[in-house]
Amino acid sequence: GDGTIRLIYDGTTCHNNGEPTTDSIAVGDVAYNPNHNKSEYVGWIYTEGLQRPTNNSEGTPSNAKIKLEEWYNNNLKSYEEKIADGKYCNDRNVESGYSWSSMPNSTFYYASHKRLSKNHLPLFNCSSDDILSVKVGLITADEIVYAGGTSSENILYYLYNGQDYWTMTSYYMWVDSFPSQACMFIVSSSGSLMGGYGVQGLIGISPVINLRSDVKLSGIGTINDPYIIF
Repeated sequence: GDGTIRLIYDGTTCHNNGEPTTDSIAVGDVAYNPNHNKSEYVGWIYTEGLQRPTNNSEGTPSNAKIKLEEWYNNNLKSYEEKIADGKYCNDRNVESGYSWSSMPNSTFYYASHKRLSKNHLPLFNCSSDDILSVKVGLITADEIVYAGGTSSENILYYLYNGQDYWTMTSYYMWVDSFPSQACMFIVSSSGSLMGGYGVQGLIGISPVINLRSDVKLSGIGTINDPYIIF
């Protein structure tokens, strides 16, 4: 809507849709958050004991945020004049019928569960409290559904790369077994959108950036004539 171009990392070489490749993962074996027994650990930035921090520029950064920004600083910082401050949604609203608690006695679901796993109705709307304005972030589960992702295997759309990787969309706080786990949506190695993956799991990161609306491009966007930014 603002003319920027949203991109997700796909490696240093071109890949056909349906081609599995480790090249599409920028940072591998990353825990979204090594702490997992509190609900707030689904936060890109979080504050202990709160559903969301009082200010998204304050609080404790998740491990995924730290690793992603290290990669950005090492690889894209010198191109920053071409990268917009993008809006990224770290949805921490709770599904109707449940209430938020840092350490609940029973499982509760975040709003994304009903919206995507039950009703299959993705949205680009996001609560203002959960919008992050940053140079680099992760894809959301809603964006995955819009692109063709479902709970079933799908190797034919562009978000499939044969690897597991994180989204920044919360799924639920699972306390039906020990230990309790704050869980996220991920893209699985089969291309499916999978909920209920514990934040302490070690999987990959595929960065997302927004190019400024005034960048100039060459090429037609095919594997033999890719877009080049200049």
